[in-house]
Amino acid sequence: MTITFQQLVALLPLLIIGLTAIIVMICIIWRRNHLVSAILTYIGLSLALASLLLVMQHGSTDVTTLIRVDNFSIFYIGLILFSSLSTGILSYIWLTHYPGNCDEFYLMLLIATIGGMLLTSSNHLATLFLGIELMSLPIFGMIGYISHNNYYLESSIKYSLLSAIATSFLLFGIALIYANTGQLSFIAISQASNNIFPTLLLLLTGFGMLIIAFGFKLSLVPFHLWTPDVYQGAPVAAVAFLATVGKISIFSTVVRLFLYFPIINTEAIQLILTMMSLSSMLLGNLMALNQNNIKRILGYSSISHFGYLLIGIIALQMHTLALETIGVYLTGYLVSNLGIFSIISLMSQCHSEIDVNCFRFYRGLFWRKPLLSVILTVMIFSLAGIPMTIGFIGKFYIIMLGVKSHLILLTSTVIISSAIGLFYYLRIIVNLYLLPSESWQCNIPSNWAVTTGGIIVIISLLLVLFLGVYPQPLITLIQLSKPTLW
Repeated sequence: MTITFQQLVALLPLLIIGLTAIIVMICIIWRRNHLVSAILTYIGLSLALASLLLVMQHGSTDVTTLIRVDNFSIFYIGLILFSSLSTGILSYIWLTHYPGNCDEFYLMLLIATIGGMLLTSSNHLATLFLGIELMSLPIFGMIGYISHNNYYLESSIKYSLLSAIATSFLLFGIALIYANTGQLSFIAISQASNNIFPTLLLLLTGFGMLIIAFGFKLSLVPFHLWTPDVYQGAPVAAVAFLATVGKISIFSTVVRLFLYFPIINTEAIQLILTMMSLSSMLLGNLMALNQNNIKRILGYSSISHFGYLLIGIIALQMHTLALETIGVYLTGYLVSNLGIFSIISLMSQCHSEIDVNCFRFYRGLFWRKPLLSVILTVMIFSLAGIPMTIGFIGKFYIIMLGVKSHLILLTSTVIISSAIGLFYYLRIIVNLYLLPSESWQCNIPSNWAVTTGGIIVIISLLLVLFLGVYPQPLITLIQLSKPTLW
């Protein structure tokens, strides 16, 4: 099979990241140098991000039956690459204090990024499985990279065991779907499913298995139990990657699946998704109320955020606003989380990374580092959905979509759970402005804003505020990023 120039251009981001991984591997074999590996990783990710402009000019392309590169996948690949680049920068800050070999971490980061890009471009169940595994396996290593740290190792084991369970459900679901339709391609399954109503129950069982697998990966109730423990015990850089790339790539695939297969939008599936959404919104926020660890709070917060996003999946066949809502909300979620994790990373340079997660290390931060404290306040406001931030725009879209789709129960739950969430977000904010304890010293350098981690913090702040005040560029970009299905 000959590959056309257009197909080659469509694969450009994947090829660039793959080539970067090979170059980093060769450099590791030749001579280990942490700085060189980091710079090569940043260059590769930046070039891949820039190449998306060329990919967009050539429009939608089918690269065999396995991969479809359209405006939808290009948009989410952009989010993945931006998040991976930010994570790589945070990783360098963290690994500079590690006495062992650091280069392999960047290799795992690049391979996981390839998995995320493959996942969001998948047009075939085999590619979907390959993308999830390419992303998940390096994340195990990223979380437990410093193996002599018991907290990191425990988090890695927990995530790997539960991820293996999710993979089992995924494979079982794929097997049931193949047994019914004899196909693995999204298009072929969609066409075949119109003629197999006598075995509809078995087909829906297969899709149900897929929903369980995705529920584990997205931390949706009742598959959420691993999330706060892994968030608390894992390194900041690995958690930032898991919370952004790990979840956004999978959610984009779920969106494409539900667009391809209207047959799974039956009352039974809709009821299951509604219960998962309600439970995730309420339980995620309620469980976060009595937490005193900022990373555990972010873990429970992520459960509730993807509960909100399930409304977009439920309303996907009801209203055209659903795709726009999902894009806006995921962008706000990504930028806000990157800003918060970057600040936690800056704090970790001065204290033990395990201890710095506790509230007491943020008490009175305003009186020591006022600008950093104000930025953290803005990021938390964005997660809470306060006006003048991108988080408010996303929350407004969710509520508007629920009203227009007549999902009254879900819309009411969004409002109630957001009010509950505001309480624990305000706990963090109030803690920042209390008088600091005399025993605690802030060792963050005065020029933190011009460090690599500080630059990510500033960029995140600008995006949160600019898109919160003037979201039209983002909305226009998302409107142009509709998936091509046939």
